[in-house]
Amino acid sequence: MEPMILVTGGAGYIGSHVVLALLEAGREVLVLDNLSNSSVESLRRVEQLCGRAPRFVEGDIRDRALLDRLFVEHSIDAVMHFAGLKAVGESVQQPLRYYENNVAGSVTLCQAMAAAGVFRLVFSSSATVYGDPPQMPIREDFPTGTPTNPY
Repeated sequence: MEPMILVTGGAGYIGSHVVLALLEAGREVLVLDNLSNSSVESLRRVEQLCGRAPRFVEGDIRDRALLDRLFVEHSIDAVMHFAGLKAVGESVQQPLRYYENNVAGSVTLCQAMAAAGVFRLVFSSSATVYGDPPQMPIREDFPTGTPTNPY
């Protein structure tokens, strides 16, 4: 079984672009997405563009049993994590929903990865962790500030 990359949120905007790049680079890709902010149409378009389709599982990063099954059934050697709610205004109105999905979901994913012995992770975050930085562009070595919203 060829090693593959698990892309969480891979049917979303950023995730689907990453999936396209991975497939074009010859990698095997497994997408896990709950389709709450995305559509399988993006994966159909990826296939039209590169002639290859990723494997797709509809599911949630908070579902530990599903994650464990995916790590057993597939030879996953790395995870690119893009599964997250992302609407700033909504995050202010529903902070606990965002915490449960974005924070608790990420913890569940990391626990499943550790149990499977997978320790290669690319995590996509938000520039809002820097608060209002003193200058632009923001560099990765900037200290994190007070986030401007729960997202």
